[in-house]
Amino acid sequence: MRAVIKESPRPGIAITDVDEPTAGPGELLLQVAAASICGTDIHLYDWNPWAQARVHLPRVMGHEICGEVVGLGEGVDERVRLGDRVAVESHLVCHHCPACRRGDFHVCAATRILGVDADGGFAARVAIPAENAWPVGPEVAPEVAAAMEPFGNAVHACSYREMTGATVAVFGCGPIGCAAVAVAKARGAAWVVAVEPNRYRLELAGRMGADALVQAGAESAEAAARRAARGDVDCALEMSGAPVAVVAATRLVRSGGWVSLLGIGDAPTTLDLSQDVVMRGVTLHGVTGRRLYATWGETSAYLHSGAIDASALITHHYAMDDIEEAIRLIKSGRCGKVSLRP
Repeated sequence: MRAVIKESPRPGIAITDVDEPTAGPGELLLQVAAASICGTDIHLYDWNPWAQARVHLPRVMGHEICGEVVGLGEGVDERVRLGDRVAVESHLVCHHCPACRRGDFHVCAATRILGVDADGGFAARVAIPAENAWPVGPEVAPEVAAAMEPFGNAVHACSYREMTGATVAVFGCGPIGCAAVAVAKARGAAWVVAVEPNRYRLELAGRMGADALVQAGAESAEAAARRAARGDVDCALEMSGAPVAVVAATRLVRSGGWVSLLGIGDAPTTLDLSQDVVMRGVTLHGVTGRRLYATWGETSAYLHSGAIDASALITHHYAMDDIEEAIRLIKSGRCGKVSLRP
């Protein structure tokens, strides 16, 4: 079958034929209907230090996936059947470490990731553990189902406290940040401020429901966001990982407020924990992945109820063979989520 693979330890990718997978015990074989590109895929494409330290080559890339079940491995229960359309949870957990035994699967110490540590879904077919399939039904478009994985990150980031009536600031409006804008509004936030240097993405945040748009860079993002908030900020969602944004988000929230930190930066961040966190009673939440499977249930409810139009987040569609063009678009910053079709 045709697949996008990271083949050699240098920048770039290859599109080539690889052996078709089969469904082993407890696994499903999916015919891939749609996939989407994540920042992690860009790391592999660039072969940055993180990818060099993590990925064993060759590797079929891609972890944001929707597919149709075309094969059942031995021991798969009846929760998923042939012909079902499913979205895919990309984190493969061990079930044995202390975190898993507590039910905290999202912080499993031995987590492996599809498309990084195991072959992924930038291909015609992919084999996954049956437990990683989330049935979505025919009413959810394949490209939306593929994007449920990153959308779930935004749902998780918004889930730590009540948002009804709150003022929320979102720092970093890439696809997950824009999704967080929509989730905050769906959870009842009264006023959402989006902070982002890229004008295209800032306007996308507006389409996803942001009440005020702050283009970072011309002045202090903290000061501009404070004015746009029109009062106290109850919650900040930091989705960029940029050290300056992490500091601004932490200082911006009111005393007793909370911050979700999801963005992963390229450099360490220095915070004045004593003054900006401890003495103000600010709560910081580190957010990784999705809570399995509570986050998937909440995400699915938003999409099926129509409370959120996730399709607005998906701005471009490409054939998988044109992935290099899609990656160039992503690097330009003039897009939201980019969808691929085999």
